[in-house]
Formats: sequence, structure tokens, C-alpha cells
Amino acid sequence: MSSIRKYQAKTITEALAMVRADLGRDAVIVQTRKVNKRVLGVWGREMVEVWASDNPDLEGLRRPQTTTPVPTTTSSLPREQSSRIEQLESEIQNLKAMIAQLARQGVAVVPGTTPVASTLDNPWLSLLKQAEVEESIARELLQSVPENALSENTLHSLIAERLVTSGPITLQEAQPKVVMLVGPTGVGKTTTIAKLAAQYALLQKRRVGLITIDTYRIAAVEQLRTYSQIIDVPIRVVYSSNELPGALREFAGMDVVFIDTAGRSQRNSMQIGELKACCERLSDCEVHLVLSSTTKTRDLYDIVERFSVMPLHRVIWTKLDESTAFGNMLNVAVKHPLPISYVTTGQRVPEDVEVAESNKLASLVVGGASAPTPILTPAA
Repeated sequence: MSSIRKYQAKTITEALAMVRADLGRDAVIVQTRKVNKRVLGVWGREMVEVWASDNPDLEGLRRPQTTTPVPTTTSSLPREQSSRIEQLESEIQNLKAMIAQLARQGVAVVPGTTPVASTLDNPWLSLLKQAEVEESIARELLQSVPENALSENTLHSLIAERLVTSGPITLQEAQPKVVMLVGPTGVGKTTTIAKLAAQYALLQKRRVGLITIDTYRIAAVEQLRTYSQIIDVPIRVVYSSNELPGALREFAGMDVVFIDTAGRSQRNSMQIGELKACCERLSDCEVHLVLSSTTKTRDLYDIVERFSVMPLHRVIWTKLDESTAFGNMLNVAVKHPLPISYVTTGQRVPEDVEVAESNKLASLVVGGASAPTPILTPAA
């Protein structure tokens, strides 16, 4: 038998976790509000109160009973039954007051449903905002489905649809696949290049070549050279865009060639122009923009826009192990819909890289700060 139950917690995320544990992932949220919990008769800290049900058809719970008329007075009824009727009358008055308040706010209330994207205390909106999803994007998602059909599973599917993935790098038969990684400083491009090269060389037994044009940092060249020696793949250091075609000709017999680039500030148009010149020297190159999940959304928008002067084909998200909220990945995917190829979750080479999967990424967004480090899978 279905029922409506009340849950109280310090945050909306904790309250929803209690609802999921008790009623399952398809539970229906009936009402949410903030309350002050009394402790020893004194007002305590503010709490979040959620009323939820395991019945997907809340309209059925409000159908009038026709078998026995309700007496107009409760004086002749047993005390327990009289108290129950008074409680029901009080709940009806509360519901009427809530509907009247929503009507004053211009919110349409459909019988059998609870407004989702319009109420200020909507738990799904609060959950997405806590995950650092932009409010406009969160509201757009929530308004795309009927209110009474929204559940955690539905929300997960909506997010997964927006987080488009490309699968692993696909190789070519006639010539080497050329893959260039670009992005701002400090996002982990060199380590990511080493991970991918090791995956293809050691696990897939492919012929791999490395090219670095990151000659601004001696340490970066030596780091990649060390990795090349460990995984036993050749490396070439290129000092200008004019040298790139010659370096690629040396790797004509390879299956895949990875090109590491220097980190560039998106604010430095001259440095971005140098990267663009390198891309223009390559007739067939797949460019992956490397972004860190620890970067705030506003900066990510700026990075993508400024790096878009060159052809961008994929996105790689790094440092998932260092972040506690993943809504910024959804924000970027909505504003700049580039498919996601890989994610990285640590410094280990070659273990901490995996092919991006929409469902896993959606779980990170929905899970928010309580999400665990992703379970690693082979990168190909």
C-alpha cells in the first residue's frame, strides 16, 4: 500500500538520499519546505523537510470516498477517529494554502502533479544547483518532462543525453591517426598524452609516435621523453610549426601519433595564434581540447570560446578525482556541444584514464559531492 512519508535532513541532498533509500529511485516528491526544528522546546537549526510517496499516481490518493458519508460533526465519533478527521482537515487546508500561494506567484498547478521547475524549494532544482549546474540549464532540463513523471532515473537520462561522448580514438588503415591535445596551462595535457600513448602501445600493441611542441618548458619535454623511454615509443621535439610536416613524415609507419602542445592562456591571443598555425600545417589532425573539472564554469566558457579559433573535435576532462561537483561538465556540454572522448582520474600512467561514457558522467553530476571516484575501465 502506498503512503506519503516525511523526511527531515540538514540539506536537500541528504533528504533525497533518505527518500531513495526508503522508497526507491522512482519515488515522487510531493512537497518540500524549510523548517526550524525544536530542540528541548527551543528553535534549533534550519532543516529541509521533504514529503514523498512511492505511488506514481498521486491523483488516486485524493479521490473522494463514496462508500460512507463523512459526518458533519465529530463530536459523536470516538476520540481517535475524530482526531484523524481533524488532522485530515488540517492537511487539506495546508494544501489549499500552498496552491493559493503558488497561484499568486503565477505558477500553474495541474491536478495530480507537483510543480517542478517553478517552485523555489524544488528538490530537483536544488540538487542540480548544488552540483553547480547553471540555474537556466537546470530549469530547461526540468521543464522538458511532465512534473509528475520526473524521478532520479528520468533526471539521470536527461543529463546523459546532453553529455554526448565520442568513444575512443579510432585508427586509420592507410596512414597514421594524428591526435593533438591543446588547452590551458595546468590541466594535465602531457600526463594525458603519456597515458593514451601507453594504452595504445602496451595494451593494444599499436605502433605509437610522440611529438612535442611544448618547448617553452624544459621539464615538459623531459617528462614526455622519460615516458617515451618507459613505454618504448619514439619521440620527436619540434620547435616551430614549419617542422611539423617533416616530423610526421618520419612517423609514416605508425598507427597513431600524439602531439603534445604547450599550455596556453586563453587570454593570450598570440599564443593561441601559434597553436592555430600548427593545426593549419596538418592536413588531417584530430584536436582534443583538454579541460580540468576543477575549473569554474565561467572560465571554462571563456577557454572553449577562445580555443575555438582552431578546429576542435573532442573534449577530454581531467582531474575528476580532485573535484567534488561536476555540473560544470554539463554546462559546457550544453553551451558548447563537443563530444567527450576521455576522462582522467589521477596521476598513474597508464591506469588513470578511461573512455568517457554518458551514463557514468551523468551519475557524477547527479551524485554531486557524494559521488565516488569513477570506476576505471580500459581506455579502448
